[in-house]
Amino acid sequence: MKIDLSNGLPESVLAKIRKHSEGAENLSSRFLPCHYCKHNAIMVYADSKGHVGAKCRKCGKSAIYNVALRRNRFISFRQNYWN
Repeated sequence: MKIDLSNGLPESVLAKIRKHSEGAENLSSRFLPCHYCKHNAIMVYADSKGHVGAKCRKCGKSAIYNVALRRNRFISFRQNYWN
């Protein structure tokens, strides 16, 4: 099914966007820094798990983040990776 965007988004799509936004409203969130330049690359929420791929807006490099590995804020990625 192809969505016609010439007159804006259909109401069904807007309803889905609103539903997902309301579902994440009360969740805690944090940013994961880019592995290369340390710029904030992506925002993850408390219920996020698995792997996420993202491209940094600052340096333009792509990286894959393991959200479960990065749950503990006090342990940096490099400490986990190199030790």
